[in-house]
Amino acid sequence: MGNSGRGKRLKILLDTNMLLALGEGINIFNLIEEFLDTKPEYIIIKPVHDELVKLASSGRPIVRKKAKLALKIIEDYCTIVEYQYDSSKPVDDLIIEFAETEKIPVATNDKELRKKLRKKGIPQIYLRDKNIIESDINSYMLI
Repeated sequence: MGNSGRGKRLKILLDTNMLLALGEGINIFNLIEEFLDTKPEYIIIKPVHDELVKLASSGRPIVRKKAKLALKIIEDYCTIVEYQYDSSKPVDDLIIEFAETEKIPVATNDKELRKKLRKKGIPQIYLRDKNIIESDINSYMLI
């Protein structure tokens, strides 16, 4: 697919569910880059980061372990964006708002979030069978 050469680097917004896949040993970054044939900028909004921190300290033991590993890995791969938000809103709604505003696709495995994204026309990237990336990003990617 490659980059169109417009100089604008593709951004991908990651949700908590996708980041937890890192804790399962799935290198989502390599999979996404191979699928897109480019290295995007990976974005995490502060509410998603906060959710991971909470899971790392108070989730079930297996989830704590995955969240801790994800937090370590994202330090090297992701940009955490400070995002003013209403803490009473669900994180999924904040992800949708940010993706709509910034016009960027979302990488998620959360079925409910994927349905909401589809309804809003926001492109998504998701895992199938833990090692195959699928997406509806193709027609949107370089607009």
